[in-house]
Amino acid sequence: MVTKLAASALSLVVLFLLAGWTPKVPSSADSSAAELTGHVRFLSSDELMGRGVDTAGIHQARDYIEEQFKKYGLLPGGDGATYFQGVEVVTGAKLKEGSELTIADLRLIPDRQWAPLGFSASGKADGELVFVGYGITAEDYGYDDYAGADVKGKIAVVLRYEPPPKNDRSPFRKHPKYSRHAALRTKADTARQHGAVGMILVDHHSAEEGEKQLIPLRRTLGRSDLGLVVAQITREVLDKALAEKGISLGALKEKIDRDERPASVPLGLRASLEVQIEKVTGKGDNVIGVLPGAAPLSQGEHIIIGAHYDHIGLGYYGTRDGSTEGQIHHGADDNASGTALLLLLAQELSRRPDPLPVSVVFVAFTGEELGLYGSRRYVIRPALSLRSAKIMINLDMVGRMKNNRLMVAGVDTAKEFRGILNQAGSALEVEMRPGVARSDHVSFYDNNISVLHFYTGVHEDYHRPTDTWEKLNVEGIEKISRVVLITVEKIANDREPLTFVRLPSPSGMARPTPTSPPQAPNP
Repeated sequence: MVTKLAASALSLVVLFLLAGWTPKVPSSADSSAAELTGHVRFLSSDELMGRGVDTAGIHQARDYIEEQFKKYGLLPGGDGATYFQGVEVVTGAKLKEGSELTIADLRLIPDRQWAPLGFSASGKADGELVFVGYGITAEDYGYDDYAGADVKGKIAVVLRYEPPPKNDRSPFRKHPKYSRHAALRTKADTARQHGAVGMILVDHHSAEEGEKQLIPLRRTLGRSDLGLVVAQITREVLDKALAEKGISLGALKEKIDRDERPASVPLGLRASLEVQIEKVTGKGDNVIGVLPGAAPLSQGEHIIIGAHYDHIGLGYYGTRDGSTEGQIHHGADDNASGTALLLLLAQELSRRPDPLPVSVVFVAFTGEELGLYGSRRYVIRPALSLRSAKIMINLDMVGRMKNNRLMVAGVDTAKEFRGILNQAGSALEVEMRPGVARSDHVSFYDNNISVLHFYTGVHEDYHRPTDTWEKLNVEGIEKISRVVLITVEKIANDREPLTFVRLPSPSGMARPTPTSPPQAPNP
């Protein structure tokens, strides 16, 4: 079954054929390296100002991708026979009147002593305060702050970050920075799952004092609010309130860090938290191109290859270094690299003398950094029916390959993937990750489509202005392109459908709030 969008594309196929149209094929003299370098240099240039959603810079990036799709002879798969699919994105938030936090009899001052988090629900929570350490339930690490703690109908008080690893036996030793359990949204979701009616975050790690501890509202935006009222408080205010109860939050934190065991405890205080947030929205566009296969679009299967092309603009949301707000965050690896690879794959597959047995839909997503907006929109209005989708391949941060090492998440979402990747990636050291990880492919996994997420790992320049094109391993991106092409060929030529597997564990590692690679955001 072809969707309305695909039907428009199908009509264009007929028109192009009647007009004697043939795809434009780039000169064979153009090397892959030159193509990739040209793409990433432009997409991460100062001119594009970090490709923030609904800015002039991302509009230039959008038009550039459209131009390439046209050059490769791809058919438009967007709205109204265009390459663009409109997407509404939450780009900001405002705190409305009526928002307040009272602990015991003390009414706190907003933006000085407390502030909501951007992904908080609008609503009210009243209840006892229960300290639950770092707010982590991690079966994979054998650690649970909620074990023995009753937070049902109560407000969970949670520390930022996670217990620091002391040695190779520490449960949180698996990540050089922070695991997914340090992500703010993960903490909030965990509190909700344990029955809490609200969550209050406190930073007992930072050297900052007073209001400087509070994360700006714009830096914690999210696509959805998780259905929980969430706020943050300065440690000075909470420490003062707890001193009257003879409780030291600092001492409890030190105990957890020292013993590597939870130290959850009721705090003997009640709180009333009300948050009213007004969302500010902007407009974005997915860019969609369709490469028809041997079978008609209305009858054949298809493969989806995607990469997000937005980044965090001037760093007012999503930056890993608050001191760099206002500076251009170039986003060369995240995700000009994936977008460049998407374009290279479109170019290579469009050059084939004979079409693949299946069609290929190429999607450059917008709004990933703010919460997977583009991919969520696409699965609602796909270019081709998702029922005929064999696989979704996501390319996110593929530009920092070291020692021929490539990571692939989602390998267990189809029984056949490990065998395919063992062949396709034989020239590289492919690290197959059992989880799904968090990026645009999750939107497809949630719709029962097998997914693969190709990436090369997190680095110190992630979500900082220093993520520039000169630091990319272009040769590494070329190598990844060959792995992806072989994977596409194998799946396209296999008449049998992939065996989708719903994983029992959570959707893998959370992306930094607002989002991003397999590490924690604004932990």
